[in-house]
Amino acid sequence: MVVKEDVAGVRLLEGGAPRVVILAVAAGSALLAAQLWLIGRVELTFDEAYYTLWSRHLSWGYLDHPPMVAAWIRASTLMFGGSEFGVRALNTLGCGALPALIGWIAWRLFRSIETAALAALLWVSMPLVAGAPIATPDGPLVVFWTLALAGLVEVWRGRATGWAVGGLALGLGLLSKFTAGFLAAGAALALLATPSLRPWLARPAPYLAALGALALFSPFLAWNASHDWATFAKQFGRVPPREFAPRYMLEFVASQIGLMNPLTAVAAAAAIGSALWRGPPAPEREARVLLAATIAPAAAYFFVHALHDRVQGNWVAPLYPALAILAASGAVEARTAPGARARIVGAAGRWAPPLGLAAIGLVYLHVATGFPALGALDPAARIGGWRELTRDIDARARDEGAHFILAHGYAATSLLTYYGDGSIPVVQRDERRRWSFEPAPPDDLFDAPGLAVGAANSGYGEELAAHFRRVEEIARMPRRTAGREVETFVLFRVSGAIIPVLSD
Repeated sequence: MVVKEDVAGVRLLEGGAPRVVILAVAAGSALLAAQLWLIGRVELTFDEAYYTLWSRHLSWGYLDHPPMVAAWIRASTLMFGGSEFGVRALNTLGCGALPALIGWIAWRLFRSIETAALAALLWVSMPLVAGAPIATPDGPLVVFWTLALAGLVEVWRGRATGWAVGGLALGLGLLSKFTAGFLAAGAALALLATPSLRPWLARPAPYLAALGALALFSPFLAWNASHDWATFAKQFGRVPPREFAPRYMLEFVASQIGLMNPLTAVAAAAAIGSALWRGPPAPEREARVLLAATIAPAAAYFFVHALHDRVQGNWVAPLYPALAILAASGAVEARTAPGARARIVGAAGRWAPPLGLAAIGLVYLHVATGFPALGALDPAARIGGWRELTRDIDARARDEGAHFILAHGYAATSLLTYYGDGSIPVVQRDERRRWSFEPAPPDDLFDAPGLAVGAANSGYGEELAAHFRRVEEIARMPRRTAGREVETFVLFRVSGAIIPVLSD
């Protein structure tokens, strides 16, 4: 394959670049179209319902996370309505813009259109991206993390204005999820590890960018200070190591390779190894070192955490854009390099997109149609059936003259509230700190009879007996998805409240 230089110094590979650009645009467009089609046809997950309730009561902080996801959903529902589509639309569109941003970063780093297009293509073919439309804090986090990375890359390219972009994006990322703090550490490591960036350590711009990010984050800090640092206590409660449990490490490594796409993981590992031990020409090696440095602190923490506890697959999502770019650079370099190792890496870059896109297609086919049937092993069984279940519970509550519905756990409370008609309040009896964002139920609410609902075999009836003098099971109601019963709920009639009914 012939290498050419255009007048701007952009490296083009004859015959390769146009085809991969077309593939990247086609794949990204098809993925976004499929996601926009699906998001209005799939019921909300319990976390999405919970965050949607946050969005109805905007605050600078919440027990579980900073406020960005609430603002994100609020903006989305204002533009697109309160349906499932409206809740997810802005998140889907924001994530749909990421292939272009990732391609831009790759182009600015490597001046190769083929590398840029392949990076975007590898990103959209990562199985993790199948879950991008789900409206959680990870959506805005990944968008702002990637935007901050773009700012740092512009600094590396000689544009000091990149610090303003990076500081703004970092602050917004911190308002999305605490994980963004690892990006600040990664940027500092990149300044130390990348020779051409080291002079910035003696200049004010990076420190002003950090102060700007902290200023954006400060309203959330003030909220936490007035709420006993509740979010910090909850999130950092996961950090202290428990017993040594290496099974979580095996699970972590296997899940990340699968979510990244095994072939993309091969190409990314080769690019990182090349940067650390032998390396391409100096500018390309610096580019890889910069990318690897930005993800190193987060990756190191997740590896340590996996030695004693489970690392959820979505936690690592903001690292994937940089890994897609690294993989693309490694695959493009391997196509013109000799040796068996280069052939393996080149083949990985070539076959990763069809493998990943096929996997995503199967996931979407299953979510949309239930095919292929997975029975009790179906992870999608957690989604769906709540609209029908809520309708039945609401009808029974009206027939009973119930003044309230007590739900067991925040998941059921959120979904019953979102899908309910709103005429009867749905309340979680315990974990009241989760609900500090909304007005507390009136003191006399429980003076009248009500209903309570909890999963069968959860022991909820015994819990209710400690707070009501009369607890009577009156019905069992199934939650069905794709015509199959996946869960049974017990409905109780409760009266004679023993005060206090609610507790933390």
